[in-house]
Amino acid sequence: MIMHTTNYKAATNMMIGPIKSWMNEQSVDIALFPVSPAQLATVIALVDEGQISTTTANQKLFPALLIEPNANPKLLCERNGWLQQGDADQLSQWVDQALGAYPDKIKEYQEGKKGLIGLFMGEVMKYSQGSADPKKASALLREKLDA
Repeated sequence: MIMHTTNYKAATNMMIGPIKSWMNEQSVDIALFPVSPAQLATVIALVDEGQISTTTANQKLFPALLIEPNANPKLLCERNGWLQQGDADQLSQWVDQALGAYPDKIKEYQEGKKGLIGLFMGEVMKYSQGSADPKKASALLREKLDA
């Protein structure tokens, strides 16, 4: 995998995380791991480019690749709707829904309870079914809350 990516930290984390877990569960050696290093590097690139989150990579894409080891990781994400949504209009709609669900918490946030951003982010992720780009959604939430 190292030959296919320059993000050595992510490659290491993948090796000691989901890959090692799968090998332990299956009681097999790395030689029997079905997903190619190039595909794993593609998964890392999708995360690095902000197209999917690390959580989506580990909890959705990785298991899907174990089932379909020859599949293209990006196409799997597209087919299953796992790519993060960064479209400003769509994000704005989810943010508005999240804020509309808790008008009393908006006031608390504006009075100094900045930790409530987590509540609003959770709602945005719920409305988006996990597909909202967290960085963009968080920035938009803060922009609207601080207006």
